[in-house]
Amino acid sequence: MSPRSARRMGFTLIELLVVIAIIGVLIALLLPAVQMAREAARRTQCTNKLKQIGLAVQNYHDTHQTFPSSGSYWRCAAADGVGGGFSVFGFILPFMERSDLWQGLNTSGQGHANGCDATNMNDTVGRRKMASFLCPSDDTFNPASTNSGIQDWGDSNYTANNGWPRQATGYNGERTGHSTTGWPAGNGFVGIHPSYVGPNLPETFWTGLGARRPLGWTVKIKSIPDGLTKTAAFSEHLVNPGLTAVDPRRNIYRFGDGTTPLTLPAFQQQCLTTGVVLPGVTVVPSPSGQLGGSWLSQLGEVGNTYQHVMPPNTRNCRYGTSVLAQEIHSYIGNNIAITPSSNHPGGVNVLLGDGSVTFFSNSVDMRLWWNLGSRDSGDS
Repeated sequence: MSPRSARRMGFTLIELLVVIAIIGVLIALLLPAVQMAREAARRTQCTNKLKQIGLAVQNYHDTHQTFPSSGSYWRCAAADGVGGGFSVFGFILPFMERSDLWQGLNTSGQGHANGCDATNMNDTVGRRKMASFLCPSDDTFNPASTNSGIQDWGDSNYTANNGWPRQATGYNGERTGHSTTGWPAGNGFVGIHPSYVGPNLPETFWTGLGARRPLGWTVKIKSIPDGLTKTAAFSEHLVNPGLTAVDPRRNIYRFGDGTTPLTLPAFQQQCLTTGVVLPGVTVVPSPSGQLGGSWLSQLGEVGNTYQHVMPPNTRNCRYGTSVLAQEIHSYIGNNIAITPSSNHPGGVNVLLGDGSVTFFSNSVDMRLWWNLGSRDSGDS
């Protein structure tokens, strides 16, 4: 073998660099595909978890002849609303093969961590991390502070459809029943019980505060005239990581007025327009760190019920001043706009009343989205 042939058996530096560059290009081409495949697998897991929730809800209906309702705001004797009722997830535990947790709950107590006496008898169950209520696409957890009432409690990425906010008048005012003494009945898949936990709240409790008793909280199959296939039951939302300067999908922004009837387009515009003064309404940003912080609590800002106001993957808003009569309706979740959100590219999963799961785009037609949130919109 000649010296020239021996020298040609190795790689030159240029050849080595070319090979490295080719490998780099191949990795750059393959990596997004691998990431997309992983996200597709995570999205499938989220879909399956929603289907399991749907099956549990149907089995609950077969047993109780009604869909589960979330518990309401519970005003303590010595304080204003430091507690909250059980979410729908608490009531379906026996139908998700978690009777052990259901039996561990004291249902005469509360589903929120800071009870009336600054303790909570359901703390042990509330702290359980429930994989059934967590979507693997969201790797954030909620380290809420001790004064939020949900510190170290198990998070949740899923949320039940409560319809439209109580003061919403529909697309162009077709929803009636608003007055100084009452709201129209709730129109979602899951209602909010006005006295599900603690002592039965008398009518004088509400009228004495100038508030309005929630109505329409009992939902049965026969009370969904639009049909189960055209009514949203559950969706998903991202968890707040305990910060305020983060993705607006993980925050809840507070607005000034909580009683003026508004159309759904007006609600949407008000929620999108933060930091300005609308006619007669001062918009005050007030981010909440509680979103997704507890699967057991029905406190409105935790987000275990949501409303069809905003398009998917946009901001969340709550309505109400510091006046207790308005705060109550934000606390229980029927004067608030929790918006479905996810890390799935382009949209969110929605469980329909018939148990099927559909992926809805962020650019979904808003009339369709609003009708989907109402069980009696007339879109059947």
